Amino acid sequence: MMTVAWALLAVLVLVLVPRLGAEEIKIIGRDFAFDAPATLGAGVTTFVFGNPGIVRHEMIIVLLRQGVTEQHIKDAHQGGITMRKLMGQFGDGEILGILLAMPGQSSSGKLIVNLVRGRTYLIICQLEAPEGVTTSQLGRAAAQPGVIRTRTQG
Repeated sequence: MMTVAWALLAVLVLVLVPRLGAEEIKIIGRDFAFDAPATLGAGVTTFVFGNPGIVRHEMIIVLLRQGVTEQHIKDAHQGGITMRKLMGQFGDGEILGILLAMPGQSSSGKLIVNLVRGRTYLIICQLEAPEGVTTSQLGRAAAQPGVIRTRTQG
């Protein structure tokens, strides 16, 4: 009976999401960087994730603590801090969501996030290159985190 209730809830959410007026944003995970808008409006946003690369990618979204800037993230990353430590050091709470995409595909699902006005979000992939794939094939030695800011007005 509980399974039926969850299924009905999922259908209800899927039916209601388009009525929320959620803006749909496509993030592209490249080997190893993100193509994402630098700024988005606040409010309910639906994320989709595409992966034209040669390895599996994930897109993790984390709300950053107040005052953390894109430069803080870049400096920490270039200093060798792991993605997991970046989330712990600069994140403001839990992971907001994760999307996965196989090479040459898009994620099978979507992620709905209520973006807070005037805040900054970190986008990262923690997956490592599979054995046998060289960094020259990937174009970069390490994943580059992405940062999205929400507008303070409008």
